[in-house]
Amino acid sequence: MGCLVALSVAVGAAGAAGCASTEYVNEGPGQPTPRASGTLPPGSVGVCKQPETKRPPIVSEELWAHAKPCTPRTPASYIRLGYAKDGAAGADPEAEQLAERVLAALAEGPKPDGGNNQVTGAIRAVRAYAARKDELRARVVRESATGQTCDVTYLLNTMSAARSKLSGGEACTAEVFDPETRADACLFDTKRPEGLWLSSGWSCMTFTGALGNEASCHQICGYDDYCARQVYCAAGDVNLLLCTLGVCLPEPSAGIK
Repeated sequence: MGCLVALSVAVGAAGAAGCASTEYVNEGPGQPTPRASGTLPPGSVGVCKQPETKRPPIVSEELWAHAKPCTPRTPASYIRLGYAKDGAAGADPEAEQLAERVLAALAEGPKPDGGNNQVTGAIRAVRAYAARKDELRARVVRESATGQTCDVTYLLNTMSAARSKLSGGEACTAEVFDPETRADACLFDTKRPEGLWLSSGWSCMTFTGALGNEASCHQICGYDDYCARQVYCAAGDVNLLLCTLGVCLPEPSAGIK
């Protein structure tokens, strides 16, 4: 009120100068959002591709093209993509032949009659190969404590069916952050059923690992206790198979002991 009086009687510039006004400070544009800056948004999974390696057959071609090379500064939580060797590092025919064997076994794996023998045979070959490779040796798990062969076919067939229902038929089994589109994208090539079958239990076997949670193995197993028991038997081998095919999860991975 005093300021209005001062203006009305025109007491001069001194009186007018005493009237305070609201000032709006220009705070600038602020920090860019994670998606705009190219950094990994909270909740998303990062990927990078190992230098001088080939695109894994089960990985999306577009994602492979967009993935940045792995460097010593790449966070340990990122998934490392790439198998065999390429370029100056020289060829690795054994790795390529093993990957072909694993893919052939996975193609037969869903068959109730003989499928599990195909997969477990491939697992034994991968274990023998991994034991000689520094980058894979730590992922080799010991044989099942029960001495019984894991029922991988039953496990992944049950998970595939339940996961399809839970996702409304969505083919993609795992999404990661695409650094070029700056949005989540499917990690796997949805035209390769072998990769989708192997990764049908992705969320519970490779990341959550906790029973009873929203995306737990019990739910993906359709609340089938026998299926859930096979998770503990086969989860480590699923991790090893994925890495042999060029999708190496961070170590140690939650849920994989």
